[in-house]
Amino acid sequence: MNRKELSGLLEYAADLLEALGEYEFRAQAYRRVARTLDRTETDLETLAARNFEGIAGPSLAPMLVEIVQSGEFPYLAELESRIPPGVLEMFRVRGLGPKRIRALWDNHVDSLEELIRHAEEGKLRGIPGFGAKTEQNLLEAARFALENLRRVLLPVGLGAAQLLLTDLAGAGIQAELTGSLRRGLETVGNVDLIALAEPEAAAKALGQYAEGVEGQVIHGRVEGVRLRVFCADRASYGTTLFRTTGSIPWLSELGALPLAPDEESVFAALGKPYVPPFWREPEHIGLNPPGQLLQREELAGLIHNHTTYSDGTASLREMAEAAIERGYEYMVISDHSQSAPYAGGLEPPRLLEQWKEIEALNAELAPFRILKGIESDILPDGSLDYPDEVLQKFDVVIGSIHSGFGLSYEAQTERLLRAVDNPYLSILGHATGRLLLRRKGVKANWERVLERAEQNKVIVEINCNPYRLDLDWRWALRWRERLVFSLGPDSHAISGMDDIGYGLLMSHKAGLSPEQVVNTWTAEKLLSWRKQK
Repeated sequence: MNRKELSGLLEYAADLLEALGEYEFRAQAYRRVARTLDRTETDLETLAARNFEGIAGPSLAPMLVEIVQSGEFPYLAELESRIPPGVLEMFRVRGLGPKRIRALWDNHVDSLEELIRHAEEGKLRGIPGFGAKTEQNLLEAARFALENLRRVLLPVGLGAAQLLLTDLAGAGIQAELTGSLRRGLETVGNVDLIALAEPEAAAKALGQYAEGVEGQVIHGRVEGVRLRVFCADRASYGTTLFRTTGSIPWLSELGALPLAPDEESVFAALGKPYVPPFWREPEHIGLNPPGQLLQREELAGLIHNHTTYSDGTASLREMAEAAIERGYEYMVISDHSQSAPYAGGLEPPRLLEQWKEIEALNAELAPFRILKGIESDILPDGSLDYPDEVLQKFDVVIGSIHSGFGLSYEAQTERLLRAVDNPYLSILGHATGRLLLRRKGVKANWERVLERAEQNKVIVEINCNPYRLDLDWRWALRWRERLVFSLGPDSHAISGMDDIGYGLLMSHKAGLSPEQVVNTWTAEKLLSWRKQK
């Protein structure tokens, strides 16, 4: 990394902060440092050795040193994860700055597809700050950005698919998801649909998204990824749905498929019980699907939530009231710890202030309950980010990696083992630290780490943020009989609470029963589990 690259990252972080409409002072600080870096002639290594003296203040300098030493900018990835994927894609559009992106977002233009549609229909010029010329320029730039996108996150694929399904339904055509979207993979390279229609009729309904027809398959592009619509008649619909859902390795175990109008008939003809789409991955071959699936209404607790005490956008009261509206019995507040000043990490005096407010709200909102939690940074040496006398006062301690991604395999393994050995650690949060399509998770001996978690009764989180979905469901599948898991929305806003739906899907792919997910436990049982540790 050089000065120019670091300057660019800081400018991008400032853009994200402005698009989020918060921490303007922080955005300005990032831009000041970026400009100073552009002017200085000193190399980054020397600046880092001097702790960026004269360039950044005491709260920002340690983060810059970490970026230089590790090559990673964790807070940048955190900011990206708080912006809807479709909105984030608009940063790829030339001529769109953060304030304009925020204006579009506020006017429900929240994806490249929506931006293009609004521009084509002449609706952008109705938004303050957007004229006819700007509208035309953005249309061309947005089309270019869309054409250059490749793989997308699951919610982006689902959103694009829903747009097309609505068009097909409007034309009176029965259609549904197939392929990796139907199986619920974390990221998808295709938007695959099946339609009960002749290709010509379906292509007409899809309009601009249909680029050509080969046999019974319509090809096109939506949200930057390939679109495939498999057309079938009534007699072959079930077989086509079965085949196109995949996965290919799972299908290869079955041999030739009989012709049938629905999937149930295909399974019956094969002499096999029905297997739900989410259980058709290579990892599921030879395994029986779960007998009882975890349902949303079975979740009593909402675990892993941030407030304005750190980097959340809603107050403690607002988060609690939103959790009550969604039917939860309790929630775990887990703002960032003191070693994360870039995310508003809490020093002990602020903790006391938060705890006092929690106690007052618990008295007011009973029987709903707020548990005093923290998302403690797992420091590079594996220690948690408070002394024991502070850690022991929390109801729940979530330990997460937010920095130190460049440690070696051996050092990372030892770091995680030490963290899991800490008697005050309740939950190992987003264990690998991955951000899908943006950052790989840390490399470590996960067999050793998860075995130690089992021994120490540490709960392992499946982070529900669609950028994370971490721990990977494949690891959860392998350890489903030995560990207990939590579903953590990692919500930084009220809307983030609903990411729990992605976690539920991952729990299905992992084959977790309700009793294996601590969100189904009462608050008393969760607290008792920690005391037993």
